[in-house]
Amino acid sequence: MSDALPVLWQYSFSNYNEKARWALDFKGVAHRRRSVMPGGVRSLWLSRGDRTLPAVDLDGRRIVDSTAIIAALEDRKPDPPLYPADPDERRRALELEEYFDEHAGHDMRRVGFWELRENLGYGLDFMTTDQPRIRASIARARLRLAFPVVWRYMNRRYDFTEAAVTRSRETLVAALDRIEVARDGGDYLVGESFTVADLSAAALLYPMVWPPEFPYALPEAPRWEFLEPMRDHPALDWIREIWRRHRGTSAAV
Repeated sequence: MSDALPVLWQYSFSNYNEKARWALDFKGVAHRRRSVMPGGVRSLWLSRGDRTLPAVDLDGRRIVDSTAIIAALEDRKPDPPLYPADPDERRRALELEEYFDEHAGHDMRRVGFWELRENLGYGLDFMTTDQPRIRASIARARLRLAFPVVWRYMNRRYDFTEAAVTRSRETLVAALDRIEVARDGGDYLVGESFTVADLSAAALLYPMVWPPEFPYALPEAPRWEFLEPMRDHPALDWIREIWRRHRGTSAAV
């Protein structure tokens, strides 16, 4: 095992990046964080080809994708566990992790950025979360100028079209319903303790509740029209409670 501290390459505002960051913190793995700006030279290099963020430099290798990062952390530091010991519960937890990865996280990103596009100034504040003040000001100016190009790139990579956004809004409702079915009135999605399933759902859907426990100072919560029909969905209170009880403190140094 390398003596070098792990390094997390991240977009500090991103839901998938929060999933990996939460796992590092939950396990108490001391690490360094490198927040990059979308559209910047470093972020484009880190995201080239089919690569994406988050990425973690861990024990001499770079691990890409939040699910792979959690698997590596579980192998490196099994306690506290995110994977249940019981084989059936572990299978269900991993199935739910994959479900929320594929049927919540991407859709949350698509809907969120579609909404942010309508208020570009707010969106730029959101995307410069965790950047020093002067660097953030410069980045906002550059992103505003480059936004048409950035949006075309994002559209090609993530399908930011009105039809896709409409489908994603429906998918998010289904994800909230899936939470309620899985937990069946209980505190957790699988078994009687916090697992990778709970972490994935709460991290990937965080923009729906804007939790005060988020590790960076987000701008004031937006008022998104698409959320209005879901305001009273019980899964939103569950997400808030998972954040309150389990987000914990940062292990970054």
